[in-house]
Amino acid sequence: MNKLLLIAFFFLSIIQVSFSQDSTKLNIGDKAPNIVLPTSDNTVQSFTFPYNNKITFLYFWSSSVAKSKGMLYKLNKLQSRYSNIDYKNAEGFEIISIALQSDRTVWGQDLIKHNLMKVNNCIALKGYKDYFIKPYKLEQTPSSFIIDQNGKIAYINPNLTQLITYLDERKNTLSDEQSARISGKILVGQNTRPLKGEKVYILNEKKDTIQTLITNIDGGFYAKGLPDAQTLNINIGLSDQIEEGETISLATDNGEIIGDFEQTKKGFEYRLLEVERMFLKPMKEEKIEMKMTTELKDLYYKENLFKSGGSDLSADAKLKLNGIIDKLKVNNKTRVEITTHTDCKGDAELNRKLSLIRAQSISKYFVSKGILAHRIKTIGKGESEPVNSCIDDVPCSDKELEVNRRTEFNFFISE
Repeated sequence: MNKLLLIAFFFLSIIQVSFSQDSTKLNIGDKAPNIVLPTSDNTVQSFTFPYNNKITFLYFWSSSVAKSKGMLYKLNKLQSRYSNIDYKNAEGFEIISIALQSDRTVWGQDLIKHNLMKVNNCIALKGYKDYFIKPYKLEQTPSSFIIDQNGKIAYINPNLTQLITYLDERKNTLSDEQSARISGKILVGQNTRPLKGEKVYILNEKKDTIQTLITNIDGGFYAKGLPDAQTLNINIGLSDQIEEGETISLATDNGEIIGDFEQTKKGFEYRLLEVERMFLKPMKEEKIEMKMTTELKDLYYKENLFKSGGSDLSADAKLKLNGIIDKLKVNNKTRVEITTHTDCKGDAELNRKLSLIRAQSISKYFVSKGILAHRIKTIGKGESEPVNSCIDDVPCSDKELEVNRRTEFNFFISE
């Protein structure tokens, strides 16, 4: 009898352990389950984690659950703010919103209402019972997960502050005092032909990728906002442009060879010593940067031209605009797109209207100086695309808010 009781106790223990390991929810550190669902453009998309080595925010909601929609209008701002930032060990940031509902019509209306078309939008028509939703073991909406660049769950149900803090801690932020600039070329072989259109990775001493660039048609690259007084690594991957055994060289803007890259398993690496930076210092930084972007027929310029709440151009602002007008007069095929932004203070719709008035004010000044109106396009974005974490409900200083009050100029060459 005692043996029977012992055996029974042994099996009960095994059963209890197996149940305890069958968790009713996902935990931090678990691998995020993959997702295959219909999207807003009537296709089916697969998200396999890690997703393109990006940090991913997964947000589950439903049109029928009012509290789950409270975050929706902020997703677009988060995507605009954080998707184009350089991160220490990630290739970017992506948002995936998943509606758990069978009504596609209402879902589509909510996407438009909350301006979510820039976000990855999916729908699980069977809700919690969907095959690809079950592994997430959801109990309610909203539910959300931060998934790191390795495909592991880093946070479960973070609030807005926690999400922003997580992203801010992982981005590359350098003050102006810490910033430095380099400009050079990457050349291939004895004939030193340019390595065109290839990614260049700038790494700091800790081997964190701090910038990712693409070489221009001359093999040139231009990097700014680099940490001062550090040895940097310049890395490039394997490329069809590079034949086996060919030498890869780092050169100045004038084509003078500084040294050769070392081959690694993943590509090529150049260890740029601090004393070598003087050879890569841009002679005229603004002209170099303009040359590179002009070759791509897409020149970009940014200025803060207006005081908070105002739309009048000051004498100082007009002086800055005169330089842009001179550029437009050089080539009458050049068109300009003027986009103005505000901070998040006040009503969002009023901010959008104010930003459009500001863009139109600049356009009128351009026309008064002889630029034809058909060459100018005006856009008012209001507070929808901040360049920092200053969005509604996030406390920010006046200086942080001022950064978002900006006017952007994009130049295009008509074919």
